Amino acid sequence: MELGLVYMKGTGNYILSGYSDSDLAGNVEDRRSTGGMAFYLDESLITWVSQKQRCVALSSCEAEFMAATAAACQGIWLRNLLGQITDGELRPVTIYVDNKSAIDLAKNPVFHGRSKHIDIRYHFIRECVERGEIVIKHVRTDMQRADVLTKAMTTVKFERMRALLGLKNLQK
Repeated sequence: MELGLVYMKGTGNYILSGYSDSDLAGNVEDRRSTGGMAFYLDESLITWVSQKQRCVALSSCEAEFMAATAAACQGIWLRNLLGQITDGELRPVTIYVDNKSAIDLAKNPVFHGRSKHIDIRYHFIRECVERGEIVIKHVRTDMQRADVLTKAMTTVKFERMRALLGLKNLQK
């Protein structure tokens, strides 16, 4: 009850960034993975989601790639909304992913030999990268803010991740 999000006055730069993560086959009944994303406007958390993925992933790379694609869709939508509200220049959305193979898969359209089986809809992220709408960057797993949205963790790690998301004690 004492935790909440605190929004500070922005600088007017309107930097939109997101964090995307996934577990692998976390649901023991159907072996589907859980994807999560958190988006920030400047340093303020503005939207987050955790949801079971539509199909079973065959590897952690594939699960992370599918989660990053879902984040790209959300990021593009937020980018367009921000552009309409501010009437400003549309900057690329930066999405942070902690799986280097998934980043390579999203950036390299020729890397299709091991990804032909992945449903076409998940390759949308490649077009977003090519058009300059999305920039994908690596983030260390211990700094992956969406991690708390995808898997169970120890109390200490949960509290650290909660703080990374931006939740603050409002009683202090």
